[in-house]
Amino acid sequence: MSFTKTMGMRRVVITGVGMVTSLGLDVPTVWKRLLAGESGVRRLNRFNAELVERYRIPEDFPVIGGAIENFDLKAILQARKDVTKEDLKQIKYTDRFTQFALAASVEAVHDSGLNLEVEDPERAGVIIASGMGGVSSWEDGVQKLLSEGVRRVSPFLVPKMIPNLAAGNVSIRFKAKGPNIALSTACAAGAHAIGLAYRSIQMGEADLMAAGGTEAAVTILTMTAFYRMGALAVGYNDHPEAASRPFDLKRSGFVMSEGAGILVLEELDHALARNANIYAEIIGFGMTGDAHHITDPDKEGAKRCIQQAMKDGGVTCADIDYVNPHATATPVGDRNETLALKEIFGDSASRLLVSGTKSMTGHLLGAAGAVEGIFCALSIRDGKVPPTINLDNLDPDCAGLDIVAGQARSADIRHVLSNSFGFGGTNAALVFKRYED
Repeated sequence: MSFTKTMGMRRVVITGVGMVTSLGLDVPTVWKRLLAGESGVRRLNRFNAELVERYRIPEDFPVIGGAIENFDLKAILQARKDVTKEDLKQIKYTDRFTQFALAASVEAVHDSGLNLEVEDPERAGVIIASGMGGVSSWEDGVQKLLSEGVRRVSPFLVPKMIPNLAAGNVSIRFKAKGPNIALSTACAAGAHAIGLAYRSIQMGEADLMAAGGTEAAVTILTMTAFYRMGALAVGYNDHPEAASRPFDLKRSGFVMSEGAGILVLEELDHALARNANIYAEIIGFGMTGDAHHITDPDKEGAKRCIQQAMKDGGVTCADIDYVNPHATATPVGDRNETLALKEIFGDSASRLLVSGTKSMTGHLLGAAGAVEGIFCALSIRDGKVPPTINLDNLDPDCAGLDIVAGQARSADIRHVLSNSFGFGGTNAALVFKRYED
């Protein structure tokens, strides 16, 4: 998709961020641990001996993931002194993926400093993506149906499992009456949500948007499905923190993770009028389709997507300082993305700072692009580039970029490119810029 900017197009900035991941339940904790090169991947407590026996789980099945242990939405809201009776009622009737989105949204709105009581609710909207929706509720419902019959299936199963209920519940929670959209574009969904929210504000459809992604797919059925198709990293059950290894010669697949990332996007003049803290500006968005294969990524589709985002942002190869790549640690995906970047940037590719943050977070599917979008904004704010861990032996096919291996690096970051690619050949790219008057 191409988009031509016109005179008077409104500028869009990021004024609030919130997230929950396996590295922590708030942005400061996640960012500190990410810069320290810590892994959130661990052996999964939910895969106990009884479950292994019941489902005849083979020995090489990866019983690891970026799971969020001891998540308690009620406790999170109470700690922020922002819990209502309606919240407590709704928690019982919402899936884990919706609860992640609510926790991240509350943090993002608090962080933005917005007083929604004085804002026009019809100028505030929500776009929250999810690749899988309420898959754990769906699995539980099927188990109930098969073992106990129709009357034991919860009447709340539909509002728990359908993918738009994260956006719906956040919209209700904050009384946002503008655009209310859910996207499900696989692993590009979180980035698509940010990009389309950016467009909504840019084109005057809204002044404020909560945008991002959420996922809670660390379940037996979902992991089995990815395992059976050969997409998951195997052989790391005894040392899970080493499993996710983008660009490494011995990478074998991605690590399933869960969580949410939400950004508050705001029209620039609106943000300035209330003296808001601005993390970064969004200036470019591209999205393309490979039209090639449902699971194997296509280098040309990625190239066109990145080039669209850069053209939309009015930036050249010389402007981009840092790339947060899709880099899931699949053999084909990492190689194709590296080739796409080298072909676009040519002789300047070797100076690009690149960090595969999924080496620490694992792959959050539909939430990945949103969480990584927050990392991009924080990199601009702090002048820090997170590391790529587990890069013990660089794949020669992935050489030619300045991959920030092992330790975070300080750098003057003005423009950042973030890539997200998904099954079905769906691609999204975003360009972030340091805010300047």
